[in-house]
Amino acid sequence: MAVSPVSPRMRRMQWVAIALITFAIALNYIDRSTLAVGNIKIRQEFGITATAIGALQAAWSVTYAFAQIPVGFLLDRFGPRYLVGFALILWSLAQGAGGFALSYAQLLLSRIALGVTESPAFPAAVRVTSDWFHVRDRGGPTGVYNSGGSIGPAIAPPVLTAIMLLFDWRVMFIAMGVLGVMSALVWFRLYRDPHTTPLEPQDEAYLAHNRAGASRVEAQQWGRLFRFRSMWGLTLGAFCAGYAVWLYQTWLPAYLEMQQHISIARTGLLASIPLVCSILGAISGGWVSDRLARRGADLVGSRRLPCILGLLASGAFTMIAATAGNATEAVISISCAMYFLSFGVAGKWVMITAVAPQSYCTSVASIQNFGGYLGGTASPLVTGFVVDRTGSFVIALAIGAGMTLLAAAALQLLVRDPIGAAELGGVPVAAT
Repeated sequence: MAVSPVSPRMRRMQWVAIALITFAIALNYIDRSTLAVGNIKIRQEFGITATAIGALQAAWSVTYAFAQIPVGFLLDRFGPRYLVGFALILWSLAQGAGGFALSYAQLLLSRIALGVTESPAFPAAVRVTSDWFHVRDRGGPTGVYNSGGSIGPAIAPPVLTAIMLLFDWRVMFIAMGVLGVMSALVWFRLYRDPHTTPLEPQDEAYLAHNRAGASRVEAQQWGRLFRFRSMWGLTLGAFCAGYAVWLYQTWLPAYLEMQQHISIARTGLLASIPLVCSILGAISGGWVSDRLARRGADLVGSRRLPCILGLLASGAFTMIAATAGNATEAVISISCAMYFLSFGVAGKWVMITAVAPQSYCTSVASIQNFGGYLGGTASPLVTGFVVDRTGSFVIALAIGAGMTLLAAAALQLLVRDPIGAAELGGVPVAAT
């Protein structure tokens, strides 16, 4: 499939769009990380167990998961500009409210509100990428916006730990809320949808493939997505991968403090190292996926192969981390595990736009993400329970390794064919 070249202006607009949504995702993840960074301090102030902290994360995750279902439909129907901008404002208010919580119940409510309002970020990134890039060029930008999910947590430990040590965990929550509201103003000022932006003829030709056969998303056709084996494979794979992702996102600082006996101050720095590796993994996973596609590999296969290899390698290094005997070995093995996990997850996200019809890519992304955050809900609960009962992370990490292997198997066995646009039906955009 020949891909038309684009103008320098178009290239700038494409990457401004990707930069904005990557920043929004990074901010989204920094806000989530406040709970992990404040884990010990919050437990001390409220007198709660590790299981109770896991319940806070689980409340956020399950709310976020169920919010994915309407969000995907709305993004495919109305686009990302206003939904992401208003979501930024609302999740920042929810984040700041956590800093004013006077009880565990109030903190729980703030995390539930955060889960609802943060839900558009990742599905919107799929919409932004599929709107601005040809289907064979989406691996690179997908890797970049996926890196936002690692940039945020990589920045979070040193920055948020410093704020917490200088002031307290409440100021950390409130400061992030203020930053988010300011970021929403930047989003509204700079982000534009391509279908409302005047483009050069060559740029219109580049995007013509995206718009060919586009249809308006209706509830009846949306429901038909669940008839496809590939949809279930993506969702099951996301559940297992999400379990592994949130094992690290929620418990990495506590693992270093409790299992490796590292001080809170040192944890802020050391916990960022694996997350920097995640950034590199996400970018390289997207790049490899595009290279395979451009060399003539089957589009679905070129997206699936890096995903499966990354998940398998991540599981192997997670098993090594489970038995790490010192801090150095632990940080190295976890860094490798998180590099390959992000490598695989980037392939999983770009695989959506190879499997799903253009008009339904955000809906498919949101359903997949629903599965991912059901896994993200189970992960902190199971991990907190295991840590409370055993006093270590060995079994918890072994479970995480097993989940990455299951994710690879689900994607290999179930995600074989694209979802057919004709089988979904729908009303052509031109007819509306």
